Amino acid sequence: MRDRRQRDASGLAVVEGPRAVDGALASGAVLEAVFARPELVGRYAPEATADEHPDGRRLGADYRERIGTISSVPADELDPLADAMNPQGVLAIAQFADTPLEAAVGAPRVVVLEAVRDPGNAGAVVRSAVAAGFGAVIATEGTTDLWSPKALRGAAGLTFGLLVCRGHTTADVLSELSGAGHVCVRATPDGDIGVDELPSADRMALVVGNEAHGPSAEAISGTDVAVSIPMQHPVDSLNVAVAAAVLMYAIRARA
Repeated sequence: MRDRRQRDASGLAVVEGPRAVDGALASGAVLEAVFARPELVGRYAPEATADEHPDGRRLGADYRERIGTISSVPADELDPLADAMNPQGVLAIAQFADTPLEAAVGAPRVVVLEAVRDPGNAGAVVRSAVAAGFGAVIATEGTTDLWSPKALRGAAGLTFGLLVCRGHTTADVLSELSGAGHVCVRATPDGDIGVDELPSADRMALVVGNEAHGPSAEAISGTDVAVSIPMQHPVDSLNVAVAAAVLMYAIRARA
């Protein structure tokens, strides 16, 4: 399940670390199995009460019903299986499902990742999207897999609370968004407008891309407006996750 082809075939992803597993549960994920060090297994054990979980209120009253088997595994056996450099003692196997493009574009607020290759950055964008009230994330061809262990850690497990669509071309995504009535905004250092000049619309989509190469020709031709974030000299660009968070909150303010 560390291999994308295997994940896609099984519909199962590995979620690592207590924070990511808790975030997945808080987002409504169904966990087929949880493997935890002995000192952590009590966080998920069915005989414990919700009040005994450190984050029980956020997880919701039904979260234990969405956990399958729970296994206590010694650290020296569990930690070598982890993808993270510093394992945190919990691994879970979670069910996931992609959303068809035509359904994802129905969300009022959508973020599009174009050729974002770093899974940590992609996950951080997803986390900010949830926080800012966006309903869908679309990862175009060439973007890292949002269901990989590192991307899920970057998202703190919150990916399961969004409509997730993967694998379409930028041109097809923007065509569908425009057809669904979205004002499509691309982030760029040399935009036509600043953050404070963003239009107000019932449906808006934000396109963020690769820092080194900028938006593609398809993104430039398929979006309605280019927006930039004011920066003091000598800064000429922001990390894609930081820029996306700033712009998603700006778009949220236009709702």
